[in-house]
Formats: sequence, C-alpha cells, structure tokens
Amino acid sequence: MQHFIVNGVRIACQIAGQGPGLLLLHGLGGSHDDWRRQIPEFARHFRVVAPDLRGYGDSERQEPYTIQQHARDAGALLEALGMPRAHVLGLSMGGAIALELALDQPGRVAGLVLANTAPSFELRTWQRRYLGLSRILLALVFGVGGVARLFAKAVFPAPHQERLRRRLLERASHTSRWVYIASLRALIRWDAEDRLGAIRSPVLVIGAEHDYTDIHEKRRWAALIPGARVVMLPGSRHRSELDAPQEFNDVVSRFLGRLPQS
Repeated sequence: MQHFIVNGVRIACQIAGQGPGLLLLHGLGGSHDDWRRQIPEFARHFRVVAPDLRGYGDSERQEPYTIQQHARDAGALLEALGMPRAHVLGLSMGGAIALELALDQPGRVAGLVLANTAPSFELRTWQRRYLGLSRILLALVFGVGGVARLFAKAVFPAPHQERLRRRLLERASHTSRWVYIASLRALIRWDAEDRLGAIRSPVLVIGAEHDYTDIHEKRRWAALIPGARVVMLPGSRHRSELDAPQEFNDVVSRFLGRLPQS
C-alpha cells in the first residue's frame, strides 16, 4: 500500500500495472480489498489505482464523508499520481462518487463504468427506506459488523460463498460505525439524476440480475446518459465483483478495450 496526502487527508492506495489509468472506487463500508479479484486482471493492461476512501480501510478518518468530497479526493489523487485522465469504475456508493467526478471534473474521466449503483439513493420507496434506516439503526446499536451480519447472507447466499461471507464480516469489523453512518446519511441525500444528460464520457452500466434495484430501473436512468450501454450479469447479486468476478472482469475489459487509450 502507498499513502498520499489528498486534500489534507492521508489516503491509502494500492497501485498495480502500467498503461492507461483505471481508478477503482469501492462501495459503502468497503476498501480496496473489495477489488482483489479485479486488480491483477486489470493490471495486465492498465495502471490500476484502488484507494481506500477517506475514513475507510487504512485511510485517515476526517470529515466530511459526502459524495462530493469523495469525488474531490478522487480527482486530487489522480492529480497527485500524475494522471490527468483515467477510466473510472465505481461500485454502489463508488458508482455515485464516479458519477459525481464525471460531472464535476469531466476532463478527468476517459471512460465510466457504473456497477450496481444509481444516480440517486434518496429513500423514495419502501425498499430503500428499509435498507437505509435498518442499516443506520444496526450500525448505531451493533456497529458495522452488525450490518454485515444481517446482509452477508442476502449478498452471498450460496453455501460455497461462506468464505466471502466471512471475509465481509471480518472487514466490516474494522470499519468505524460513525464513518459508516455519516457516509450513509450523505448518500441518501445525494441526487444526480437531473444532471445525467451532462455526462460526456462513454458509459457502461452494469446491473446484477438480483441487485437491490432491477435492470429495468437501471435502463431507465441509463437512457438519460448520452450513448450509455447497459449489461446485466445473470445470477449475480449486489457484489458482482466478488460473486461473478470473471463475467464482471470480461464485461469491463471489453468495454474499456474499445475506448481510446491515452
């Protein structure tokens, strides 16, 4: 792991490979470790940058934990690495950060991959209200490990995924409940749907068959992005990068391989 001072905060980052830049942004409660099945594969063709977002993993804890601040950190990290332009792949909350980066600093984003995410996490439906409020309550009472215990079986339900469940629980136990709650509260207040038409980067939207929102919803908002493509991963759930890594990697690699590399 390498460390960089970004916007006054120490950010931990795993870097691998050579070539065009590829920034990987993890989701809520995660870390660079979430990309362990992607980094070796993508490093064959790209200079892969996988940070721990501020407050997560080995990065320093310092407010604010807003989507906008994470996007500013991402842009500043690329600048610190001498990468004025890179492809950006974000999962879940990382997808929100990737979207915000593409909207706020469009010149930095060569290609954009949005996996199992949305342009708004506002609590508009009963399902979103349940997911959001139950996670906040569980984190307050039992910590992030309590959240992980509730959702690990839903995310990795198969018997052969026991190792994935255990690793999820182990990583969650090291995440601050206060960072998690602050991030979640910021996420459910964030909304970029009315700005999607301003995105100019080539965009791939990846949706798992059994994600929290279905592929029809993803196709609906993806249609607001000029030229965006949508791909569904059959049988996968919210953590496609881990439960369907080969299919996930192939879809991302094919998309990025068609784009101009600079």
